[in-house]
Amino acid sequence: MDAVSRITIKEQVYNVIKHKILHQHYQLGEKINIDALAAELQVSNSPIREALMLLARDGLIVTIPNNGARVVSFTEESFVEIAQTLCAMLRGGYLLCVELGKTDEIVQHMERHITLQYNALESHNFHELVQQSILFDKSIIFVSQNKYFLSIYERIEDVFYLMILHNNQHGIRDCQKSIEEHQMILSNIKQNNVEEVLRWLSVHYDKHFRKR
Repeated sequence: MDAVSRITIKEQVYNVIKHKILHQHYQLGEKINIDALAAELQVSNSPIREALMLLARDGLIVTIPNNGARVVSFTEESFVEIAQTLCAMLRGGYLLCVELGKTDEIVQHMERHITLQYNALESHNFHELVQQSILFDKSIIFVSQNKYFLSIYERIEDVFYLMILHNNQHGIRDCQKSIEEHQMILSNIKQNNVEEVLRWLSVHYDKHFRKR
């Protein structure tokens, strides 16, 4: 017997709105029209509101009193804080992997994702390039197998994705620079050059906020 799907209407709505945000059908800072969305999805307002609460938990939505829900937008301060948080997690995760003797596993994962980045670069698939770039970085967290690292990282992963889309004004050209930095990180992990890995992680996340 086939397994019965137990996904709720709230979860379905959550997935639809999340897809719209991550694929930029909704722009940063755009207000979510609950009535219009309910009519589009042919559901009541209740699952829409419940889904928005989950998206607010994920950091993709902000709820403003008397003004409704809006897609998150980035300020200089929030951008820097996200970059700093990710950098600190990756540096800590890498050192944990060094202690556990798991750097060879990191290399295996990173080599796969950097190959996929080059494939996306050749095909000019910007969104795939961004996704593979994030997965390259996530290799460190994944290999550490620390459930708390994974939980925290995955909570901000989608916000990080939006941040990259926002900040890459030059699209493919900016991603080329990111791949070059990834190559340096990977090369130094292979050479067990711990200090250089930490330095290149800091370089990689030393990004400047770009106003649109």
